[in-house]
Amino acid sequence: MGKIAALDSIGSVNYAKKGHDYDPILTAFITGASGIPSNWSKEENTDNILIIRGLGGGSQKAIKSCIAAGRTFYAIDTGYFGNWKHKTWHRVTKNNLQNIGPIKERPFDRLQQIGYKFKPYTEGSKILVCPPSNKVMNMFNEGTAEEWVEKTVKEIKQHTDRPIDVRMKPLRSERVTTKTIQAALADDVHCLVTYNSIAATEALMEGKPAITLGPNSAQLICETNLANIENPRIPTKDETEAYFAHLSYAQFTCMEFESGFAWKILQEGEQ
Repeated sequence: MGKIAALDSIGSVNYAKKGHDYDPILTAFITGASGIPSNWSKEENTDNILIIRGLGGGSQKAIKSCIAAGRTFYAIDTGYFGNWKHKTWHRVTKNNLQNIGPIKERPFDRLQQIGYKFKPYTEGSKILVCPPSNKVMNMFNEGTAEEWVEKTVKEIKQHTDRPIDVRMKPLRSERVTTKTIQAALADDVHCLVTYNSIAATEALMEGKPAITLGPNSAQLICETNLANIENPRIPTKDETEAYFAHLSYAQFTCMEFESGFAWKILQEGEQ
């Protein structure tokens, strides 16, 4: 294995203003993985394994370059679930932005630690459309979030006459207080439609079907075809619990980064 280098997204976040010399989450990760702090300008022409956080600053350019060159990278972003009030959990994916399988059999210990409880399927009448951010749309060359919504709503209307609600991504401060996805899903929702947002995983957690139209971890157990929106795939209890147990071993806390636990799990699983 080559050297491991973390890429601070220069220009994305002013860490010095927050009292840090470098992205603290990346710092924790490379401590546990025996890596080095760096940036894209230094690493572009090396063969080091890259640790890349988010899609801002130079991160997106680095990810696209790694994919094109077949270069190994690990992407860090917000965890799939468990961040009820604080961003405690961070997902890590090898050579991708989300873990799209296959599902690995995992114990339920981390699910219990996070506080997961299975919720059975409940019916509703509305379609909830949740577009990702413009950064994500740009990453996948899908235009703007607004353009994706317009195209997707038009296609949905070809398959159903159900009412459609569009939920543009709120600010994080709103997402954990006044405009939670849980509240939106509880409002008579039949099915959630998204591209690669973790809203699909959150829908499955709330007992609601989801349709994913882009690379999304939820595609492992949910619907992927808008033509089936009236009767989308509803995973069984066993499928749902196996999926969440699998994801619980693909997201970690900063303490687990720093201790090396996350790196050990990632190397054992090889995702």
